[in-house]
Order: sequence, then C-alpha cells, then structure tokens
Amino acid sequence: MKIYKKYIINVFNKRTRLSPVLLGFLRVLLTIILLTPSIALSQWSSNPKVNNIISNASNDQVNPASVSDGSGGTIIAWADRRDSVTNGGTYDIYAQRVNASGAVQWTANGVAICIVDSDQVSPEIVSDGNGGAIIAWMDRRNGNYDIYAQRVDASGALQWTPSSGDSICVVVFDQVNVTMVSDENGGAFIAWEDYRSNAGPGLADIYAQNVNAIGAAEWTANGIGVCTQAAAQHGQKIISDGSGGVFLTWYDQRAGDYDIYAQLVTSVGGLVGIADGVAVCTSGTDQTNPDICSDGAGGAIIVWQDFRSTTSIDIWVQRMSPAVAILWSVNGVVMNNNVAYGQVNPKLVSDGAGGAMITWEDFRTGITSDIYAQRVDVTGVVATGWNVNGVIVCTSASDQSNPKIISDNNNGAIITWVDKRDSSINGGTSDIYAARITGSFALPWAPHGVPICTADSTQTNPTVVSDGYGGGIIVWQDKRSGSYDIYASRIFIDGTTPIKNIGKAPTESMLSQNYPNPFNPSTKIDYNIKKTGMVSLKVYNLLGFEVATLVNTRQEAGSYTVPFGSTNETSGLSSGVYLYRLEAGSFVLTKKLFLVK
Repeated sequence: MKIYKKYIINVFNKRTRLSPVLLGFLRVLLTIILLTPSIALSQWSSNPKVNNIISNASNDQVNPASVSDGSGGTIIAWADRRDSVTNGGTYDIYAQRVNASGAVQWTANGVAICIVDSDQVSPEIVSDGNGGAIIAWMDRRNGNYDIYAQRVDASGALQWTPSSGDSICVVVFDQVNVTMVSDENGGAFIAWEDYRSNAGPGLADIYAQNVNAIGAAEWTANGIGVCTQAAAQHGQKIISDGSGGVFLTWYDQRAGDYDIYAQLVTSVGGLVGIADGVAVCTSGTDQTNPDICSDGAGGAIIVWQDFRSTTSIDIWVQRMSPAVAILWSVNGVVMNNNVAYGQVNPKLVSDGAGGAMITWEDFRTGITSDIYAQRVDVTGVVATGWNVNGVIVCTSASDQSNPKIISDNNNGAIITWVDKRDSSINGGTSDIYAARITGSFALPWAPHGVPICTADSTQTNPTVVSDGYGGGIIVWQDKRSGSYDIYASRIFIDGTTPIKNIGKAPTESMLSQNYPNPFNPSTKIDYNIKKTGMVSLKVYNLLGFEVATLVNTRQEAGSYTVPFGSTNETSGLSSGVYLYRLEAGSFVLTKKLFLVK
C-alpha cells in the first residue's frame, strides 16, 4: 500500500501529460486511500439473540443511562456490583463508549467512574459537548444519599476528582432522583429531590445546580431551591431552554392532591416564574409522572398522566411560554379522549415543528398494557390525520411497557420498550422491541415493532439515543448470563441492520449497481461476499471525503442488502454523483450513485 501511495504522489509531483480528468480521478483515489480508517475488531451484531456486550463483569450491572458521543456512537453509564465481595455488596458507577461501528473504545467492561465505599446508584448522563460526558449519581458515602458527578473525556480519562467524583450536594438528609441536561457550555444542569428541610416523610423539595466544565458549581453551594413549598414535590424533569437556562416540571402536593408545576431557571440561577413554580395543571384529583420537551421557541411542552376522569387515567399535555405562562387550554389538552382504563407512564420528544410526539403504556383492553402514540401540533391540537384516541404502536400478546422515545430527526420518533409477547414460551421473561413512527403516523418498520433483543432470560430497562443517521442505539440490562449485564444494539432508520439474504453461498464476490438510481431520498445496495471476513462499504464524495459508513464489520459469506439515504445521511449532501466502495478481503470495487434533490 505504501508503494502505491508513493507512486501516485510521484505522478502528481512530476510534470505529466495526463488529462485533467485522469488527474482528478487519481486525486480522488489517493484521498480515499489516505482517509480510509482502520477497521475495528468488534462490530454491531445483527442477531437479536446475540447483540453487543457492553459489560459482563461479575455480579450485576444495572440501570444503564446513555447519551450520544457526537460521532454516531454512544457513552453508557451504569451501576455495577463487580466488586461486591470486597465492598460489602454495594454498587459503583462504571461507563463505556461504543463507536458508530459497535466497537468498545475504553477498557473492557468499562471505566470506573466512582468506586468509593458504600452505594453509588441511579446514574444519569449528558454530553460534555466535546466527545465525552458528565455523569451524576446518588451516593451514600456520607451515610445519607448525596449527589456526586464526574466528567469523562472521549478517551475515557476522568477529568474531575479521580475515582470519587465531585460533590454536587452534600447537605443533611437524602438527596435523590437525579435528572440532568447539558448546559451547552461544557457543563451540566443537575436537579434532584431534596429532603434537607426534614419536613416529614415523603416531603421532598426540588433543588438544582449548574456545574461547569471543570466541575465547579456556578450557583449557590449545594444548589438553589426551585420549589421549597411545605408539601411534597416529586418526579422533576429538566430540559434546556435554548438560552442558557433550564425548564423544570414536577408533580406537587401543595393543594392536597398532586398537581403539575413548572419553573424556568436562568443561566445565573434566577427564577423566571413566581416563587415555588407556576401551575401547569390543578384539575381535581391527581396529576403525576410528568415529562417535558422543548417547543423549539424557548418554551416547553409538558405531558402527564391525569386522574380527573372517574373511569380512566388519561394523558394530558400543556405548552408553556418562555415566561412560564400557559399557552393552551387551562389545565391542558387530552391526548387519548378519555379512553377507558389506564394510560400511564407518558414520554415525549419534540416533533421538530413546534409540537411533540408522545408515547405511553395503554391498558384500554382491560387485560394487558400496549404501546400507543400521539402527536400534538404547535397550537395544542391533535395533529392532522392522527386518531384522537392515539395510534397503535404495538398491541402484541401480553404486556408491552416502559417506553422510551427519541426523535428520528424527521418529525417522527423511534420508540423502544420492554415486551412480553413471548412470555408464554420463555418462562415469563421479557425482550426489547422498537418501532419508528413518522410525523404522518405511519409505522415503516415491522408491524408491532422490530425485535432488538430476544435472547434467553430477561431483558429490561432500555434506553435509546440517536445514531446520527435517523436510527438509534438501544441499551438495556440483560440477565442471559444469570446476573444482569449491559448489552446494546443499533438499528438503522429503515428498521434493519445489514441484511443477509438467505440462499446458496455465492461463488464470487460482487457489488451491484444501487437501485433505484438516481434516487431520492433512499436507495439500496446489493453485494455478495465469497469468504467470511471483514467487510467495509462506504460512500464518498468526488473529492474523496467519506460521507457515510454503511458497513464496517465481520460478515459471513453470503448475499447482503444495505439501505442508504436516511434523512441524516443525505440532509447535508447536495445533488450529484457519489462513489460507494466495497472492500471484502482482496475484493475491492467502487461504483457511482446519483442523488437527485
């Protein structure tokens, strides 16, 4: 390879009579050779009974939290009991980074984030904006639960106090239920339930802190009181307001039953709404379990489960302005039109158009829970074409629960959940499934979801982040080995991993012309692999710069079909000619494809 590089360089350095077209081609070829990265040893598995091991250290690894690494991969944190023999059975915090191709980047089974005595549990994680992450957790080293945090860079090196982290709040009594969001300046906003007032059992307040990139507190030591009403406040959720501050929401018992409140905190720790928060919904009976997303205009959309109906628990939403004023109907807008039985555990994400995509567990059959979804537009109306009762995402046998949702970056969403459809044949254990729902309520993947993990035993507690190409990386805790481990899988925007077509093994390696061609927005590429080995399929522009990695893994001999053309893959590309290049052992072939916008 070095000889070829030297030869091509000499061609450019000499005065030649080569045509400009040929010289241009040689420049492209040289750039491709120089830019092609080395192939990682471990890649994403396409088998839902295999998946990718993130950590299978001894004893339990549980409660994973994940965030994008900004390069198509993810950083994952979890609570870990691998040292339970030496530390009395308590948990520590570990983390791992996985790149876009599925290769772990740090120490096998993860980097130790905090391994001090006593329990460290319930980690939360956000990006540090520079390829690393900030991780916060509940920590019992001082006898009660406090809040600690650590920053880890892109290479897995700890940036704050080694092995123990920096204290965020260490006042008396417990601080629990950590939530956090990036401050978009290398630090993080962290919020928690706080019992420092010792007002009585279950009577928590809501506190928050801004910690900067070097681990220093920007606000009052041990946090500012977002809501310190003499009643119970629980379940706070937090998002950025896009202007250096944060929106928070929680459920609040100050009126005797639970209501929904919200507050906006500025970058310097000032409260925008009235002291102790602004009422979002104070309808009779309880409103609990809120979630929140940005409205894209400095405000927020808040969803919750609502007991105001005498026959059901329903899903309601409200939009709040940047001044923390309600923008839709007083006490909210119903998302499932008072369907019978319970609709609970709502989650939402921005639809990219001022509204939101919402998902929840739905018991309308009166027997088992299913997964439903709804879209609300910027005016607080169910989006055009959507059913006022919500649309079905999954109604397979037995229970589907614990949904998580992210944007597909195209006005739709990817939803993942815990699924028991096969519980009658697998001893009552659960699997992980996922579905994509478009902004026009289509379900382009398999009906009732795609299997992400169907391995033996129980898989639970999934989390999902965008892969940057319209798909997602899903992480969960997995008991296939007898104790809980951490596993992950990637799914493309079309609901697939690289597809192996069943049939006779090919006698020759081959790369077909993509079809359709020209294409917009998507196309597919077929290829044959004669021998099992490492396979690379990448797309380049005519200057030789890589614009997409479609395959970078070890594959068995066989025939494959790979999609290209998700919104993220082509959103930054202009119309024109591109090259796609297959490398499989000694077989190397490049073809052209045409994108038309």
